[in-house]
Amino acid sequence: MYLHIGNGIVLNDIDIIAIFNIDYIKNTKDYKNFYEKLLAENGVVDISKENPKSLILVNKGNTINAYISNINSNTIGKRKF
Repeated sequence: MYLHIGNGIVLNDIDIIAIFNIDYIKNTKDYKNFYEKLLAENGVVDISKENPKSLILVNKGNTINAYISNINSNTIGKRKF
């Protein structure tokens, strides 16, 4: 199955590791460290248009990428088609 995460981006749900609500994790030490590492490796795709609400971790091949979406994490979880 596939999952629409906004801005015309569709991901295979098999590749999705986790979907996080950014408001809940943005101030944690683990999030900050992980996010900085992904940024350094060019592993962040920001499709949020300056209103980030969710972080979707994806494993493509042997690489972990993060998509930042302006759609709520609960809404994304309900969007399987």
